Amino acid sequence: MPFSSSTGRVKMTTKAFTLIEILVAVMLTGLLAALALAPVASTVRRVVDTQEEYSDIAALSRTMNFITRDLNSAMRLASNVITVKDHESLGGHDDDVLLIMSTAPTAQNLPSGTLVYKVNEGGMMHHNIIPGLYRWIFPGKLPNAVNTDSLNDEEGQLVLPGVSEFCVEVPAGAHEEDRRKSYSGPMPAGLYIRMRRGNRSDTNYSVSSLNDDELRNDEIESIIVFP
Repeated sequence: MPFSSSTGRVKMTTKAFTLIEILVAVMLTGLLAALALAPVASTVRRVVDTQEEYSDIAALSRTMNFITRDLNSAMRLASNVITVKDHESLGGHDDDVLLIMSTAPTAQNLPSGTLVYKVNEGGMMHHNIIPGLYRWIFPGKLPNAVNTDSLNDEEGQLVLPGVSEFCVEVPAGAHEEDRRKSYSGPMPAGLYIRMRRGNRSDTNYSVSSLNDDELRNDEIESIIVFP
């Protein structure tokens, strides 16, 4: 530490950091932070993915339970209780229609009648419609009196948004593979129902051709057996 006798002051000398040294320090700090946060980011991503998957499965399960309750309220003595209309949209994706003659409308203080389940895609002409699975109620009407090709969008109740495929099949024999894609008549022994959420452009397979071990994370199949 130099000392000046003429002024009586102590002169302090300091060494300044160069720009290169500062940049190197910043770079090293960033690298260490990235290495430390990498496992955390990976864990967060896995948690988010798991939550999204669980959200799809849970929502589809709740919807399947809702449909099952309507089926359990079916008027079994009616001549035409269940109607399944087989339909495929562009790309071979199942877009079926399920009609149930049911007492379920009485829960809303309405006469027994027909319930209709169908996917509504919305589109350019129906920009105010949220795509998903919808439910229509037709009090006092038999299934064969309902025109499912001209359903009023505003009268439909959104059951689950995001449903892009809806497949319903009726057992037709002793083997599980024996299924009717179309049906109209008395209460069958059971129903196979498969639903999928997501964009139809994600895949080009036919839902009905999948095996149980090929189910995606965003779809569910239920085998409903009636006693």
